[in-house]
Amino acid sequence: MPACAQCSLHENRITESVDPSNTMISWSIWPSTSEGAGPANDIKETFRRLPLPYADQEFNINPIKKEEIESLTTPPPYVHLKHNVYFVKKKCDGDVFEAKCTGCDPPLTCQIRCSCRSVFISCSQACKCSKMCCNRPFRREKRVEIVKTQLCGWGAVALEAIEKGDFVKEFVGEVVDGVTCQERLEDMKQRGDENFYMCKVSKNFVIDATFRGNDCRFFNHSCTPNCQLENWQVNGKTRLGVFALQDIQVGEPLTYNYRYMRKTQSAFCPI
Repeated sequence: MPACAQCSLHENRITESVDPSNTMISWSIWPSTSEGAGPANDIKETFRRLPLPYADQEFNINPIKKEEIESLTTPPPYVHLKHNVYFVKKKCDGDVFEAKCTGCDPPLTCQIRCSCRSVFISCSQACKCSKMCCNRPFRREKRVEIVKTQLCGWGAVALEAIEKGDFVKEFVGEVVDGVTCQERLEDMKQRGDENFYMCKVSKNFVIDATFRGNDCRFFNHSCTPNCQLENWQVNGKTRLGVFALQDIQVGEPLTYNYRYMRKTQSAFCPI
């Protein structure tokens, strides 16, 4: 989820590393000082026979700059995941609820009134739903495309029409606890990383899509988003889903509110 360059949502910026030397010396052994020569008689003769440097030969080894890393045609590489990879023992951020559908309207479809839907629990085999059940949102994801934007780096757009309330995609990555999250954030700070791909569900349940994740990592921030994140329980596991807040047309950018704390009240958000 690349942060907007003009959003002023955090203070991290890319900083160039410092190379202690831009010049390397190439050494060459001259035949006149080495070939056919006998043993050296003293230390001066030994040093005289040492390889001579070409001091005027330079190698331009400059630090890699940000613009050289960022490609205009290909997003930064990462490992694509279909499901979360857990580095925590507990795969749910809270207590697991064994809910069963009651009072659904229309009956057995869970379309409007459903006891499971009201508490963000996906219907399971324990429910007596029909094949027409509408409360199993994580079964089919919408098609999206990753594109280069003008103001916010890489982003995602819809490849099909999406209706209000539809499930768009699941936010997946490496699930870590709070301690590991802080360690990774410190590493990112040391590297000067500008983009963040972490989503905190609870204190010890953080989904980190920095190195492994899916297309959701490219959904950009907006103060007026067309999507939102929802925390669901599916078969005893916590899963984070992106749902549409409004009807979304083909080619429209997919955004949600990162809920960062702004530095000033006048911070500008480009989308």
